[in-house]
Amino acid sequence: MANQLNAKNPSSNFNKGRLSKWEHDTDEPRLSSLKQVADLFDVSIDYFFDGKESSKEENEAADVIAAHIDDDTPESEREQIINFIENLKKARK
Repeated sequence: MANQLNAKNPSSNFNKGRLSKWEHDTDEPRLSSLKQVADLFDVSIDYFFDGKESSKEENEAADVIAAHIDDDTPESEREQIINFIENLKKARK
């Protein structure tokens, strides 16, 4: 999978060790990386959290948000952003 991600995103630096850390919960992917993985599998980022696809409008909004979060954003802030988005989605239901 690392090779597929790198082929699709030449500027990225995915490797088996990095993916293994995600799989074993010793590290979490950045939102930008999560977006690239979602694109590879043609699913929304939401799919990784709840196993369900969201609407096209929600996907576009998530893409805009993910694009504005740089790799220097601390993990705690990324978690707050994800929680905020999840709370907004729950409030709409």
